[in-house]
Amino acid sequence: MLKPKPNVDEVLPLEWEDGQPVILQSPKAIKPKIESKALPSGVENIYDAFAYFLRAEVASGDATQDTVEAYHREVGNWIKWCRARDLLPEDAQGYHLEAFREELKRRGLSIATRAHKLSIIRRFYESAVYVGLREDNPAADVWAGKDPTSPEEKLKILSEKALAALVLSLPHEGLSGLRDRAVVALMAAHGLRRVEIQRLNHESVVGNQRSSEPCSLLVDGRGHKVRRVFLRDDTWATLAAYFHEKEQAGYALQNAIFVGHGNNGRGQRLSRVSINAIVDKYLNAAHLKGIGVSCHALRHTFGTISIANGADLEHLRNTMGHALIETTGVYVKAVQKGKDNPAFFINVEF
Repeated sequence: MLKPKPNVDEVLPLEWEDGQPVILQSPKAIKPKIESKALPSGVENIYDAFAYFLRAEVASGDATQDTVEAYHREVGNWIKWCRARDLLPEDAQGYHLEAFREELKRRGLSIATRAHKLSIIRRFYESAVYVGLREDNPAADVWAGKDPTSPEEKLKILSEKALAALVLSLPHEGLSGLRDRAVVALMAAHGLRRVEIQRLNHESVVGNQRSSEPCSLLVDGRGHKVRRVFLRDDTWATLAAYFHEKEQAGYALQNAIFVGHGNNGRGQRLSRVSINAIVDKYLNAAHLKGIGVSCHALRHTFGTISIANGADLEHLRNTMGHALIETTGVYVKAVQKGKDNPAFFINVEF
């Protein structure tokens, strides 16, 4: 007889205390497989082990809320997949993970997406091994597959001409219009990530928000590493105009910079989905929207065009917030491939 299946909402609640994920509570009926090993305080089963692992091990015990939410989401999906097959996740074997991987393939998910999902499930079972609840990790040898495409060939990039067309589609006035123009400018002219734009607060502005003199921004990046981004005159002019319109509309210049202005979510920080929708709206208007061309394509466009026009690699790395210079170097390779195109050596015009 199958053991009672835990409720995914009970075993994976997202609770925070003093900025840290607390140990998740799960049904007492789920007993450890290996009872001889002393378990950390509060850990009674595989789900508690996962919570303990998130709190103590991921990112050296300093995982961001975004990271924790991603881990919960993917493990929750895995539990639902198991539950639909009358399988308890703590009893899963390698062939179950292989079946899950094949289903991800059939759904058309990219190798990168499959790798992301499987890596989190791998760490889910790693946490059980870590505290002695399992002797093996069933996901240890289950991989997403190899992607022969080089990193620079994966980049979705707009040409300068296409970027100019996108800018022409942006409004110059109005509360929402100025907001949208500023969002696109911060991505395409300064390389900010979508989440970094979402996190921006008025308190992130270094300088007088009402000044005509360009200010800079303290950007909360990956792993909450803060970097300073200096704004161009035109970007600051748009941002300052947006601030002025916000004040005129009765919004205080504090907390979230980019907020909703419609009936739904008025005054609330824009979600990442909403930022996607804003960018896609103008990509569609400029007839530039395609598969993979969205927010991150603007960041890639910034990196590539900057390098092509002579930007210093180290300065670009600092501006984009890359931990490794090799990551920024992808843009150099992309530009060089364009310059070294053998077709340019055929001196016949077709």
